[in-house]
Formats: sequence, C-alpha cells, structure tokens
Amino acid sequence: MGSLEVIRLAAAVGYTIPESELDDYATLLEQAKVAFDTVEAMDDYQPTPDTSVTPRNNVYLPPKDENPLGAWAYRCTCTHSNPRSALLRGKTLCLKDNIAMADVPCLLGTDTFTGWVPKTDATVVTRILEHGGTITGKSVCENLSRGAVSNTAASGAVDNPYARGYSAGGSSSGTAALVASGSVDMGIGCDQGGSIRIPAALCGLYGFKATTGLVPYTGIASNDASTDNVGPITKTALDCATLLEAIAGVDGLDDRQIAGVHFERDVPKYADILRSMDLKAGLKGIRIGILREGVELSTIDSGVKEKFLAAVKVLESLGAEVKDISVPIHTQSRAIYAVVSKMGNHMGMLGRATGRRGVALTDLFEKKSMPYTQDTIDKMNVVSKDGLMAGELGWTSYPLAYPKAVNLTRKLRDMYDNALQEVDYLVMPTTATPSNPYPLPNATLLEHTNASIGKLENTCSFNGSGHPALAMPIGFVSSKEDSKIKVPASLQIVGRYWDEAGILKIAHAWEHAQDWRQF
Repeated sequence: MGSLEVIRLAAAVGYTIPESELDDYATLLEQAKVAFDTVEAMDDYQPTPDTSVTPRNNVYLPPKDENPLGAWAYRCTCTHSNPRSALLRGKTLCLKDNIAMADVPCLLGTDTFTGWVPKTDATVVTRILEHGGTITGKSVCENLSRGAVSNTAASGAVDNPYARGYSAGGSSSGTAALVASGSVDMGIGCDQGGSIRIPAALCGLYGFKATTGLVPYTGIASNDASTDNVGPITKTALDCATLLEAIAGVDGLDDRQIAGVHFERDVPKYADILRSMDLKAGLKGIRIGILREGVELSTIDSGVKEKFLAAVKVLESLGAEVKDISVPIHTQSRAIYAVVSKMGNHMGMLGRATGRRGVALTDLFEKKSMPYTQDTIDKMNVVSKDGLMAGELGWTSYPLAYPKAVNLTRKLRDMYDNALQEVDYLVMPTTATPSNPYPLPNATLLEHTNASIGKLENTCSFNGSGHPALAMPIGFVSSKEDSKIKVPASLQIVGRYWDEAGILKIAHAWEHAQDWRQF
C-alpha cells in the first residue's frame, strides 16, 4: 500500500501520520487488506429455503389493470406442500416489499438500485408457509422503506381504498391498501416508527407492533435494528391474533430477540384466547388510562379526538375502569426517537451498521453499490435525503446526542412502565390526524414532509420503549380537505411487555360490542 493511500485513510479519521510511521502503518494496513480480501473471496452463508416444498409459482410484475391502488409490487403464488399446522389454512397474505422471499424480486420501493432477487426467506415467510398460509405477492413499501405518506415508491403512489388520492400511510402502505380493499385476507408490515400502525390507522385496520423482538426480523431489510419490528395488518382482532400466533417466537437468528421472548412452542394461543373470551362479562376489572399527552396534541384533528373519546366511552360501557394518566416525557419522545432514528438510519443507509449477530442480506448490499452517487441520491425520497444529511449533522456536530438518546429511550420505557403500574393499559389516538391527500410529484420538499404531520407523534415512542402497541379502527371522520370524504380514525392500545393477549382481548371486546364502520 502506497504512502498516499495511507495518508488518505488517516486524514479520513482526522489524523496526520508522522512521516517516520508511514511505512509501519502501510504494513499494518496491508495485513488488514489480506483479511478483507480473504472474506470477500469466501462464499456467503445465508439460510437456503427448500423451495421444492414451497415453490414460487406465477411470479410476475402486475400490469396497471391488475393493480388499481398501485399497492402490488410483485405477484406470486406460494404454499407449502406439507404444512405443519392449519392455523393459516385458506388465508391469503401479502408481504411488505422489504421482506426477503427467495426467487421473488424485491423492489424496496426504490429505483436507486434494481435487480435484487433475494436468496433466502425471512423467518416470517417460513412460518406463514409452515402454518398453511398462501402468499400471493409482495406489497409496495415507501422508497427504501422510509416515509409515512404513500406517494414515494418508485412504482408510484399507493391510494387509500377509502379515498383515491389520499394517503394509505407508510411505510407499509401497500400491505394496508391490499388488506383493506379485500385483495388479500391479511398482510405483514414492518414498523420502524409506526409503519405498521399508521397505515392500519389510515385504512381502517388492526396493526400490531408487538413487544420488541417477539416476532423475528430475520431476513428483512433494515436501516436501524434498534427500531425494527415486523407484525400483522388485518381486518379483525381475531385475524390479528391468528397471524401473530403464527409468526411469533424465537428463531435463534435474530439478535433483537431480548430476554422474555417465547420459544415457538410456548407462544400463547392468541386466537384461542379470544375465542374463549366471555364477551358477556365485558372488560370488568380492567384499568385503562387515557394518556393525556397523547390526546392533548397541538396537531390533533378535532374529529379524531371526538371519535377517540367516544370509543373510550364504549370501553367504559364494557366495564373497564377508565381514568386520565400523565407521562410527561411522552411530549419529548418524538425528539428522542428522531435522534436515534436519524443517526442510526444514517449508519445503516451508508452500510456501516455493525455489532450484529444474525443473517446479513449481503446480496442487497451488493445491489446498493455503495458509496452512493449523486444519481442514486437524486432518486431517494426527501425522507431518505433528509435522514442522510440530518444523520451527518448529528454525528459531526452532536456526537453525544446518540448515546444520550439511547439512555433516554430506557427512561421512556421506565416512565411508561410506571404508568402501567397504575393502570393495565394506555390508550390514545393512533394518529392525531386522519388520512390526507398525498402530495403530487411536483410538490415542494416541505409539502412532502408536512403531509406526515400528526402521524408519528403517538407511535414512534413505543418503537423506542419496546412496549406492545395495537392500532384498531373506531369509525370514520371527515377529511379536513373535503368534508364529504370520510376516512378511518384509530385508537392505539399500549400494554406491558409480553401482554399481547390482553391488548387483543380489549380490541376483540370493543369490536364485538361495536361495528366500527357504523360508529
């Protein structure tokens, strides 16, 4: 290695090497280069699915006349020839298009790269098929799986089934649109700051971000592992329970799976728990806290607030004990999440995320062809561009922000845990604002970012704290832009770690007592 290259590498980390040490550092770096070259020449090691029992049939890019909402990324038909259970028998499912499914192209909502056909199956894919489900395709996600508004995918905008030209949320936009429109029975979304719950809320669905790590994220594209979650998006609480039961549990690969995650054999029978409920008994003895800071938001839509409070009255009518409760740090949770997300995503997007044990999607990194070029960044949406620059600002000008935000995230968990000693569950609107028209392609940068106002304020904090959080539909409200257009409103239930069953029981009881479409 020549002296100029040694000097360049040192300068990149802010160091000027004394001339007398240049040769020695050249020797050391040559030794490192041997290791890099050795690993680069070795074969990769990803799990290989047995596609002889799960053949991928009829894989194709759907034409526009088969894709009226713009929600399908790719179509296929895949079932297991000998599933180990019938839990999902007869159910059709779609997968958010950042989830690896071998031999099915993965677009990741972007044209910053093309041609990625994964070699492995995500754990959730394996489990869906092993439980008898039929995967009928991949659903569009926002550009590089970033954004809460459904207009950034390279394939085009995804329409809300309840109002064309309105956002289906993000980044699991396609999954929500396909489930809500009846194109599939249920779907899988991924949630980095609300990306399961926001689309579910805007499309009148149930979306569950379970306790951190309960559902393995193995085989799914990630920007920052600390906020990654994957889970169900469904039409009913019972469907949500069924799908969660199928995909939850330790897989032995995902290092996000913290102490307390059930082994597969010990995953609660969530669906049976709901079926066995005495619905006549209601919710007697259940203590529910209305999170004050989650309702008193400056961005809250008056219709959403009114509908939320009416939905809480239904919980009271079912016998639940309801009271206001305060968690003051909730008002700062968005800032804490923003630091973790922007600085963490920055490293992930640059391909520099480290400290992991699990399955790395090497073939995806190969397609990304990093470092990025001007042309590549031009094709990103404003959320990704802003994230890259804001992350760089953080790492270069606020080096203590990230470690402090990590510690404050633990404080968030402790403060919510304290509140969950006073009550059994917290409730709040899932989103402060309902679906709104998505910006047109010629919109300004700020018009694009402002379209997500009111969407993450009550969701992102629980990606940080790790608590289970379920979005559930509670009726329709008038669109702010056109009072004749009615779009869904949503209530979020948050519980203690590992109490997914209790959250689902509350949703199931409310759903049994009240048809949300008529509420």
